[in-house]
Amino acid sequence: MLKSIVVFICVLFLTYFCYSYFNQQDNKSIILPNVASSISSETQTSSSNIPNISNEIIAEAPNDIELNTSVVAEDNEDFFNQFNHLTKSHFQSAEQLTSGFINEDGEVSKAALEDSFKVSDFDEFITKVDAIEKSENAAIREATLAQNLYQLEDIQVYSERYSCAGKICLVSFNFDGNDENTAELSKFTDNYSFTNITEGENGVKQFKAVYIETDDPSTLSLSY
Repeated sequence: MLKSIVVFICVLFLTYFCYSYFNQQDNKSIILPNVASSISSETQTSSSNIPNISNEIIAEAPNDIELNTSVVAEDNEDFFNQFNHLTKSHFQSAEQLTSGFINEDGEVSKAALEDSFKVSDFDEFITKVDAIEKSENAAIREATLAQNLYQLEDIQVYSERYSCAGKICLVSFNFDGNDENTAELSKFTDNYSFTNITEGENGVKQFKAVYIETDDPSTLSLSY
């Protein structure tokens, strides 16, 4: 009887061992190949997409830059084409800007003044002058102009723009107040003063001025 029990236990143990062994083999053969296949598939998908995206970015960037440059250049040419006397070269340096307004005999160009006040966008005109490198003297004149601008009596100033380069200073602003008091602004240094005041349809008054540095404002002479 005891012998039969021992044999039964041995058979039961052997059966359990065989079942466990073959079950583990089946699990390995099912799981491992799928995991490896999944990892390989994801890696190939990622690596194949990255080069295509990079190539598209590199190819499109130069086209965008060329397009923007072309538009800016065209706008600049349209601006300078407004002038009859001044040219694009007059805005290359402070000396050239001054020569556009004052000839070798010290006479002020009437044609340059006409160009200045007929320009379609006076603020853009000021922006072009502001891009010119300033001498120490021009920087001082500009700072003094700004200081005097905010000290005008009985005038409220807004939307102001100003810049100086060489012997030339430009200023524009909208204002409320007495027109005659704007004449005080020319006294920020010794200048030939040329001004224009207009009133828009909405009743807003705009002041524009060209100030040309001189040792003696009473000696003004004009040439065309």
